[in-house]
This record gives sequence, C-alpha cells and structure tokens, in this order.
Amino acid sequence: MNRFPTKARWALGLCLCLVGLAGCKAGGWPSLDGLLGKTSDQVPGVMAPEERVAAIRKMTGEAVRQGPEAQESLAQKLAGLYPREPDALIRGELTRAARSLRGPTADSLLREATKDVDPDVRIDACEALRTRGGLEAAAALAEVLGSDTDPDVRLAAARALGETRDAAAVPALGAALEDRDPAMQHRAVSSLRQVAPQDLGNDAERWRHYVRGQPVPPPKPVSVVDRMQRLFY
Repeated sequence: MNRFPTKARWALGLCLCLVGLAGCKAGGWPSLDGLLGKTSDQVPGVMAPEERVAAIRKMTGEAVRQGPEAQESLAQKLAGLYPREPDALIRGELTRAARSLRGPTADSLLREATKDVDPDVRIDACEALRTRGGLEAAAALAEVLGSDTDPDVRLAAARALGETRDAAAVPALGAALEDRDPAMQHRAVSSLRQVAPQDLGNDAERWRHYVRGQPVPPPKPVSVVDRMQRLFY
C-alpha cells in the first residue's frame, strides 16, 4: 500500500501553518483548511487543538467587527468545515463561533449542530439558539426537546426555549410537563413562566390545564408549613 511520504506530510503541514500565520499578520483571515486540518501536539507545523480554537475565535472576532457581509462569508467557510471535522472540541468551537455570526448560513450551521453525535456540541447549539430568539430558533429547540435522548441536552433545550421569550415554545414545553423526570417538569414550568402570556406559578398541574386549553383551576392554598419553610429557606 502506497503511503504519502512522512517528510512530504510534514512539509505540507508546515506550509499550511505558515500560510495561516502570514494571513494573520497581514490582517486577514488565516487559511481555514490549514488551521483546521489535521492536528497534533507533537508534529512541527501542525496546529494543536488549542491553537485552532484561538484561530477560530480570532477570525470570528474580526468578522463581527467587519459587519454582515464578512460574517456570512466566514459562516460559509465554517459550515463547510463542520461536517468534515472529527474533533468534537473543534465542532463545539465552530458552533460557538456561529452563535456570534448573523446570517442564514450561521443559522443553518446551528441547526445542524443540534443533531451532532456529541451531546456537549448539541448543548452548545441550544445555548446559541437561545441568543437567536425568534420562530426558527424556537422551532429548532422544540425539535431537540421532543426528540433528543440525552437528558442534559433536553434540559438545555427547555431552558433555552424559555429564554427565547417566544410564545411558540408553549406546546413543546407543555409536552415536557408529561416527562417522568421531576427535573424536566420543573424546568418546563420555569420556562413556561417566561413565555406564556400569564404566570400560573410553579404548579405543574395548573400549567397542564393551560396547555391543553382547559379551565385552569385556582391556585392551591399555601399551608402554614409551606409559609414557615419560605421564611427560613
């Protein structure tokens, strides 16, 4: 089996790194293929993961300062790299970069990241969509809440839905009230209080009636014990 010569691989990696650094010094973006290609902590001329993260953050900061056109241009490059990137750490950084970029390509990258194989990347995507807000972000988060199998990811989606402040999140959060996990029920109630036009407090049963379109029962009277607990806790 023919293999690419070791010296040639080393030379190619060094060239790519030098091209990237030259781009930085010139004030432009580094070569993305050079910076985000193979990584190593030992091979000279090939960037380590922390260097790649720093490069992504630098390029993102520059694009944000330059405006919408530069943001869309960078988002297209990042979106092209994302599906080819094997390192979940870097995919997470690409997702966080898209959070700072505005435009349709960044939005598309975030939706793709909600389906990443790594749950931490999916959580990053939920956090990014939280800052987006709007109907599309709420729809993407609702899909995560209803379909993801990781409890932490679903909790992140429920929390983000509340912080979108979008009433379109009510049905998905209402469905989450039926979850057997008390943590999810509590999170769903907290988020419903943020997005619904009225605040029904922390009573999950009252929220269930609201979501189903049924008459909402009056709040339960607070017992003396509950009042004492609120005073001391």
